[in-house]
Amino acid sequence: MYNLFLPIQHLLENVLTALFHLTHDYTLSVVLLTLIVKAVIHPLTRVQLRSMKAMQVLAPHMEALRRKHKEDPKALNQEMMALYRAHNVNPMMGCLPMVIQLPVLWGLFGLLSRRDLFGNATVIGMPWLGMASRPIDVIKQALPHHPIYLLALVFPVLVGLTTWYQQRMTVTDPTQAKMFVFMPIMFGYFAVNYAVGLSIYWIVSTAAYIAEYFLVVGRPSPMVAAPPKSQAVAQARSGAAPGQTGGKVPAQPAGKGSSRQRRLARDQQKGAKQA
Repeated sequence: MYNLFLPIQHLLENVLTALFHLTHDYTLSVVLLTLIVKAVIHPLTRVQLRSMKAMQVLAPHMEALRRKHKEDPKALNQEMMALYRAHNVNPMMGCLPMVIQLPVLWGLFGLLSRRDLFGNATVIGMPWLGMASRPIDVIKQALPHHPIYLLALVFPVLVGLTTWYQQRMTVTDPTQAKMFVFMPIMFGYFAVNYAVGLSIYWIVSTAAYIAEYFLVVGRPSPMVAAPPKSQAVAQARSGAAPGQTGGKVPAQPAGKGSSRQRRLARDQQKGAKQA
């Protein structure tokens, strides 16, 4: 697996070196490299986010179908496929861009995890915190003589907070949100044990993803009422005539229905008098 992503890692290393020669600062170079990578893969991220937005819109209808066909998985699958076709939604489009991005992400992970890459480079001018330092090692030296070293915890905390906010935006299902509640804690723990340079990449990358989400998706707002296309599909499958729901005759407008009822009442009264 390492050898598979090695060419991508070499390419990213060349870009990072060029940025360092330009900025003379590895912290800023990692930030710029992260933003360049996010800009290159943005078209794929855009496809992924649009698919996510479509799935959020259909989520209430999918839940209704699950309740309706909880005893019939085959019917549930048919109804869900019909719902996807009616709205031109392909669930796989949410996963495919991520699969394509994985080699780049693994290349970055391998590059920024290397101890020999940064040498003695420090983070934003703090001489006691190097880009290749692990926060856990710095924290062990902090107390009682160097409490300022505890500032190294800022990076794991920011990793956890950005991961939590990204998860809060993208996971709209309460059940899934409970399942993933441990993720920010887990990533924060990883950040304590990995090089600070990797944490900087993660923080900037997650913040950029949040910006992309607001740009493409906006605030999550799943529809409550079934859209016309999905209603038409459901009616066609149930055999109901257009304008009917569950075999019930649609109500007539109040004005027209009332006048028709009054005419029928008058005709009945005339018939009764003639009789």
